[in-house]
Amino acid sequence: MIRLRQITKRKTAFISFFLTRLSVLLLMYTAGSCKSGNEVAPDDSRSEYIVGWGDSLTEGSPSTSTYLDELEKLTGTTYKYINKGISGQTSSQVTERMLADKEKHSYNTIIWVGRNNLLHPEQIKADIASMVAALGHDRYLVLGMINGDFDENEQVFTQRHQSIMKLNGDLYKTYGDHYVNIHAYLLSQYDPAQMQDIVDHTYDIVPSSLRVDELHLNQKGNQKVAERILQSISVLTHQ
Repeated sequence: MIRLRQITKRKTAFISFFLTRLSVLLLMYTAGSCKSGNEVAPDDSRSEYIVGWGDSLTEGSPSTSTYLDELEKLTGTTYKYINKGISGQTSSQVTERMLADKEKHSYNTIIWVGRNNLLHPEQIKADIASMVAALGHDRYLVLGMINGDFDENEQVFTQRHQSIMKLNGDLYKTYGDHYVNIHAYLLSQYDPAQMQDIVDHTYDIVPSSLRVDELHLNQKGNQKVAERILQSISVLTHQ
């Protein structure tokens, strides 16, 4: 009778041990399966499209190419480009269009807004934040504000210049590597052989050799914008 009890206890212990090991194995298998699933990239982790949202700086001037045209020349047929710039629109108007166009939210996205409501930096930042949040991914770039040659109103040490620089600084703090300082890059591309470019550089204004008027960029200026974006293409496209 005692021996029978001992055998029963051993069987019970063995079964308990077996079930415990089986539970551990099942847990490891389940954990491994979950990890494998997480390692698979979601469907929208890559896109063959690059869309640019903005105002006239994105739409471009009738007489010259856009920065998206120039970027396409640099990347070849790797991506398909969509220009969603409309001249004269504020950051809020661009945001409204972008939020409504849900089909393009999965695209690699370039945001360049705010020039037409420059005096409302908090609204600009809020609009950009809304656009970024709507994407649902981190394949985007935010281009910083540039200044123009408007009767000394945006030269260094002026209030408007300071507002532009502060806004750009805030955008950098918020978006880090996703922020592109277009103003600084264009300024660095001035032509030292041209007197007006030297003057513009002194006053911290985008060089005349890169502009078609007081503000808008010519083909060379848009080429420079494209060159700078290309330096951050891995952030924009994850490739």
